Amino acid sequence: MIKINTRTQQAIIESLKAGVVPKVGLQFIQVGRAIETQEMIKDLNIIKDKGSKTRFIIGEYGSGKSFFLNLTKNIALEHNCVVLNADITTEKTFVSSDGKALALFSELMKNASIKSKSEGNALSTIVERWARKLMEQNTISEQDILKNLKPLEQYNHCYDFCKVLSQYLSGYNSDNEILMTNALRWIRGEYTTKTEARNDLGVRTIIEDTTYYDFIKLFAGFVQLAGYEGLVVCIDELAVLNRLRSQSRNKNFEQILHIINDSLQGASSGLGFIFSGTPEFLTDTYKGLYSYEALRTRLKENPFSTKDQRDVTGIVIRLNTLSLEELYLLCQNIRKVFAKGQISEEIISNSQIQHFLQWIYSKLGAEAYLKPREAIKTFVGLVSQLLSYPDTPIENYLGNIQVEKDSDPELLNTDSELVDLTL
Repeated sequence: MIKINTRTQQAIIESLKAGVVPKVGLQFIQVGRAIETQEMIKDLNIIKDKGSKTRFIIGEYGSGKSFFLNLTKNIALEHNCVVLNADITTEKTFVSSDGKALALFSELMKNASIKSKSEGNALSTIVERWARKLMEQNTISEQDILKNLKPLEQYNHCYDFCKVLSQYLSGYNSDNEILMTNALRWIRGEYTTKTEARNDLGVRTIIEDTTYYDFIKLFAGFVQLAGYEGLVVCIDELAVLNRLRSQSRNKNFEQILHIINDSLQGASSGLGFIFSGTPEFLTDTYKGLYSYEALRTRLKENPFSTKDQRDVTGIVIRLNTLSLEELYLLCQNIRKVFAKGQISEEIISNSQIQHFLQWIYSKLGAEAYLKPREAIKTFVGLVSQLLSYPDTPIENYLGNIQVEKDSDPELLNTDSELVDLTL
């Protein structure tokens, strides 16, 4: 019997009510995805063995991309990896000359997560853990610092990165909060001028649009020195790139190709990238990744893979849509969350769930399980009402209530997180 604490229960319920994917407790509502999950665990073992891996999670709206990305993040945290995550937007892209690429990097670093800080803002904890490991020695000389950071010499921009870490350690040793804060600002890419960085930290470079990817690889090496197993970078909403102008779009595709090549050729160590997008983002020969020949070649899927016998060992993993049976199991799991895992506290029976699904299907048709956002929100609302008024028959609620069909966020040009919650 599972037990769910009140904090996790409320976080899950409130997220589902608001139409977003919960950031905690995903294991309590997960349905299916065993094959895909096992494959991601294999990837994490490669990363922990100082290898590298890149994956594309591809699925229609409603197939579970964001959920699966969050689930993989949680698994990576359990494997003692550091996770960076961010969404692509029109203001945060892989390549730019006006700060949009740096904005993506800064967002990734702000969202840095570890097991004890799964919701982000863990950068200071990561760097402090490294500092504490060095401070365990009686005396720390500059030679000791350089010896510890020697494995980073293989990366570009290693010198200034190590200089900033030395400044952080100096601030840590002398309780100089300003110096420590400035060092973290630099690592997050928040310095806008080299003059300011030189005055504050004594370094001559800053992280920029053109260099941020080098620093991600460098950071992957650093987190291993700090005692973590590796670095996993999760980037969602890549379909936004399809809306960029052709020249900008192609430059972003070139950067994706660069990341893939580094992964395949072993040019990065202890680093994994997980990208998420729609089938159109992948296969559109005009605006998608397939419009870039080198990417199409690398991402071409196994021709022998079928819906029933899928190949999940390639770079691309396609997520199937939710079946009606899986939606039924999902409703059962949500029921358990309301009851905190206590069967005796479950407020709605299996037959009532079936009745609800028949009703919601009559309202939404196939939308109920292909794109279950409104179905899930409606179910959560129904159970909440039953908790408040347990003596009211469920049929009283399933009368003339109208359920709006969920709109495709691609058509609305807006983000919609729970559209992807189908597991």
